[in-house]
Amino acid sequence: MYLKRIEIAGFKSFADRTVIDFENGVTAVVGPNGSGKSNITEAIRWVLGEQSAKSLRGGKMPDIIFAGSEGRKALNIAEVTVVLDNSDHFLPLDFTDISVTRRYRRTGESDFYINKQACRLKDIHDLFMDSGLGKESFSIISQGKVEAIFNSKPEDRRGIFEEAAGVLKYKQRKKKAEQKLFETEDNLSRVQDIIYELEDQLTPLAAQSEAAKTFLKLKETLTEIDVSLTATEIEAAKEIWEIKTAELATIEEKLQTASKKIRHSEDELFQLRGKRNKLDEQIETEQQQLLQITEALKQTEGQKDVLVERSKHTMQTTSEYQQSLEENAEKITRYREEVQDLQAKVTEKKAQRESLVEAIKSSEIEVEKYSKSSKELLEELRSQYVEVMQEQANTTNDLKYLERQYQQETAKNQQSIQKHEALEKQMTDALVEKEQLEEKLSASDQSLVEQREQYTQFKNQLDQKQGQLAVKQKNMYQSMNQVQQAKARQKSLQEIQENYSGFYQGVRAVLKHKDQLTGVVGAVAELIDVPKEYTLAIETALGGAAQHVVVETEKDGRAGITFLKQQHSGRATFLPLTTIKPRNVSSAVRDRVQNIQGFLGIASELVHFSDDVSNVIQNLLGVTLLAETLESANQLAKAVNYQYRVVSLDGDVMNSGGSMTGGANKRGNQGSLFSQTQELQTLTEQMERLEKQLTVNEKEVQQLTDEVKELNEKLEQLRSTGETSRLKQQELQNKLTNQEEAITRLTKEKRLFEFEARELHQFLTEYQARKEELTEQQQELNQTKDRLDQEMKQVDQEASQMETLRAEAFERFNQIQADQAVVAEQLAHLTEQTAERQTQLDEFLARETALRQQLQQLNDNSTDHQVTEESLGVQLEQLAEKKEQLQTSIQEAKAARQQLQEQVDQIDTGLAEENKQQQHLLTEQTKIEVEKNRSEIKLDNSLQYLQEEYSLTFERANEDYQLTIDKEQAKIEVKRLKREIERLGPVNLNAIEQFEQVNERHEFLVSQRDDLLDAKEQLFETMGEMDEEVKARFSEVFEAIRAQFKVVFPNMFGGGRAELILTNPEDLLNTGVEIEAQPPGKKLQNLSLLSGGERALTAIALLFSIIRVRPVPFCVLDEVEAALDDANVSRFGHYLSEFEDDTQFIVVTHRKGTMEAADVLYGVTMQESGVSKIVSVRLEEVKEGGAIVAET
Repeated sequence: MYLKRIEIAGFKSFADRTVIDFENGVTAVVGPNGSGKSNITEAIRWVLGEQSAKSLRGGKMPDIIFAGSEGRKALNIAEVTVVLDNSDHFLPLDFTDISVTRRYRRTGESDFYINKQACRLKDIHDLFMDSGLGKESFSIISQGKVEAIFNSKPEDRRGIFEEAAGVLKYKQRKKKAEQKLFETEDNLSRVQDIIYELEDQLTPLAAQSEAAKTFLKLKETLTEIDVSLTATEIEAAKEIWEIKTAELATIEEKLQTASKKIRHSEDELFQLRGKRNKLDEQIETEQQQLLQITEALKQTEGQKDVLVERSKHTMQTTSEYQQSLEENAEKITRYREEVQDLQAKVTEKKAQRESLVEAIKSSEIEVEKYSKSSKELLEELRSQYVEVMQEQANTTNDLKYLERQYQQETAKNQQSIQKHEALEKQMTDALVEKEQLEEKLSASDQSLVEQREQYTQFKNQLDQKQGQLAVKQKNMYQSMNQVQQAKARQKSLQEIQENYSGFYQGVRAVLKHKDQLTGVVGAVAELIDVPKEYTLAIETALGGAAQHVVVETEKDGRAGITFLKQQHSGRATFLPLTTIKPRNVSSAVRDRVQNIQGFLGIASELVHFSDDVSNVIQNLLGVTLLAETLESANQLAKAVNYQYRVVSLDGDVMNSGGSMTGGANKRGNQGSLFSQTQELQTLTEQMERLEKQLTVNEKEVQQLTDEVKELNEKLEQLRSTGETSRLKQQELQNKLTNQEEAITRLTKEKRLFEFEARELHQFLTEYQARKEELTEQQQELNQTKDRLDQEMKQVDQEASQMETLRAEAFERFNQIQADQAVVAEQLAHLTEQTAERQTQLDEFLARETALRQQLQQLNDNSTDHQVTEESLGVQLEQLAEKKEQLQTSIQEAKAARQQLQEQVDQIDTGLAEENKQQQHLLTEQTKIEVEKNRSEIKLDNSLQYLQEEYSLTFERANEDYQLTIDKEQAKIEVKRLKREIERLGPVNLNAIEQFEQVNERHEFLVSQRDDLLDAKEQLFETMGEMDEEVKARFSEVFEAIRAQFKVVFPNMFGGGRAELILTNPEDLLNTGVEIEAQPPGKKLQNLSLLSGGERALTAIALLFSIIRVRPVPFCVLDEVEAALDDANVSRFGHYLSEFEDDTQFIVVTHRKGTMEAADVLYGVTMQESGVSKIVSVRLEEVKEGGAIVAET
């Protein structure tokens, strides 16, 4: 057999499906470090069953899947298949080719196949077990395995030799046999325990069986006498009951007659009282109406008085308004006359103003006529004069401009000086502000540091609170889980109760179908609520009665029995409410036991139940006393002369008659009907407590959540504040930068000022020369001006006469204009007065309109008041009339009520006498009922006794049983038989059948025990045989490997010697293997003292020794010769060639000597980053010097 092919896809660096074909001989896999060549070795190890990710150089199993690279995505599945040539049937499968496939998904799922058929990993392990090809075999030596061989303990190193010896399957079988032996011993122990338990039961069961037989015989005799005696007593009680029933019927007839008379009187009295009550209501209503009418009269009279006063006030106000209206009319007349006079004056002034305007126009024409003479000459002179004046003005302007420029430059110089001073001040201020900004910046830095410290403090608090929150949340979730568990348990118990688990079959059938049956109230255990401390005592007191079914009537009970028979659902005891009578402890007995220490009370008074089932519970528990302990129960029983049953809290019983029942109860009260109910109540309380705790936890969680939120908000606020501070700091930094820039700018402006000062000095030098030049030019123009002035004066004298005439005309013109101005002013004044008087006139007219409207309103009000006053008078008359009617009606009603009251008193007296007679009859009735009930109770107790003790009806008992002896003698015999039965104590009636069943089971288990002992002996023998086989095979193979190792080692080292030594030759099953080696020229020493190369060569020598003894089909070696020198590598290659006929070698290497020994060379490259590729080379020739000529 040999390895034909391996297919790799998605395994580690082999992203693409890669197929490598192998042939017999030596195949070398080469490639640079990191190319993925060792992944081929790990792929073979993995597909053959390796389960350790660490052995595959990974942290966890998903690490074997291609994880992706720069250019490729990660894959989700890894798959490796090896194909083996099995022509020689080396492996125990009837196939010439065997393929083994293993697939792993990133989700953790794995698939395994043998020849494409799905299988288990165990099947792969079993296939290669003891073949030398397993995952831990010596045939696959990965990187580091050489060191592991020598660094491992001798006991661990033994595994290599066991694999070579082929004893692993025996050890596996032995392990299974040991497991089976353990199971057998466990079964044997359990069977023996059961046998011991059954043997403990057999002896008491035999005694109980005999006691049961005696009990049944006594019970049969007792039943015959007791039933016939009880039937006789029932017959006598029935006769008394019938007599009392007849007497009771006569009394009831008399009571009915008396009741009719009483009802008639009561009806008549009821009607009279009803009429009286109606009159009372009428009187009360009318008195209320009278009170309302009286109040209305007062209110209406008051309204009328108010109205009279308002009318008087209206008349007075009307008179005042009339007088005001007359005064206003006089003012209107006067102002109208004044307005008319003013308007006439305005018209007169307007006409005067128009006349003056015409005169002004005539005067303007006259002035113009005198102004046109001698103008032309004077105009020419004036033109020249103007030109001179213009030039003089220009010169003056130039001087002024020069002077102004001088002043400006001087002012500018002054401003520059001031500006320079300002610059100096600004420079000083800027330097001061810069210093202040630097201080603020430093303070801002300090503030930021403090904020960071505060942030760290809050962050630590937040971490602490979050830790506390996590703890509180954990507590909350635990509380939630506890609540859920309690709810689950509650639901389970509710389902148990709904399914009536724990009830007898018959009882359960009735309760489940109570909707189909009529009158089923429920089981006794359902109808009472037992305090927890009394559970065991009440459960013991009730016994099987706890499962009795309470029904409403006897008919319902019979229907239930019929139902159980039809359904074949077992038996049940029914307690009809109509027949069951209460049983009570007498008051004398109560007084006797009340002060005895340990007395707890009457059982029926210590439980809770509804009044509907009171008779049943009193019947079952009314004559049972409860005590704290057995001792106190004994004292109580003695105190009541053993007439009543006494039960202790532990469930021990002092029976009536003196017998005692007690002992240990294996089951306790767990799972009892009452304990389930109590557990439900406890669970309800527990859930309330847990939910409260959960609420507290939720509040704490919420509080911590709020605190965490608050801290987060504070941190956010600090972050925001910090950001604001940083922004402020940045702003300060920007201001500082701006200030520094301003200082730079001011320095530049200072330099500019110095330049302007130099420019001013140059201007002042040129200014004086220009000023002198302009002054001289101005003198010349003054001379020209004087000449022209003389000439103009001469021409002006000639035109003086014309000017005189013009002046006179102009004076007249001015006078007319002045007169016009006076008239215009007077006109404006008159117009203003007219407007003022007109405004006043309009105000008086408006006031007249308002007064007339108010007078009209007062007149309307006066009319309304008169109408209202008349209406109120009518209302007063009506109210007075109604008041008189009501007073008359009230008097009549009071008289009628007095008559009714007299009739009521008369009937009341007669009714009292009738009630007295009825009470006498009721007393007589009660006396007869007591006697009847006494006989009825006796009858019911006897009937119940028959039913409870013997499950018989009176009819059946009377028919089947006849009293053959005297009644008194029968009572004595019943007491004797009961004492005999009580002396027997508690009797297990099932003991006869139980004894037979236990005895049969005991015999069966004894047989089983014997079989298990035989099987145990056989297992010991099989394990001994396997141990002998393992020792023989291991010893044989170890000696053979040891002999080969002595030969191969000196061949590999070129001398020296080596030895394999068993650490404990006496214990071949567990002995370890030590390796000692003595390379040439050195002493014999342990492997740990050898060099790395010597250890590696020793391991290789051991490998070749094993292969000589136990050849394997193929062997995978991963850089085992890495630590060897070239000479030893050549020896290694030579040895490979020696074994290649029997063993196929696949060697991962980068050593030249190993490559030269290979028949086929595979190169592993990473042309693409992170992805391994295979390049195959067949070696055809090896040249001298080791050069290789290859064909690809």
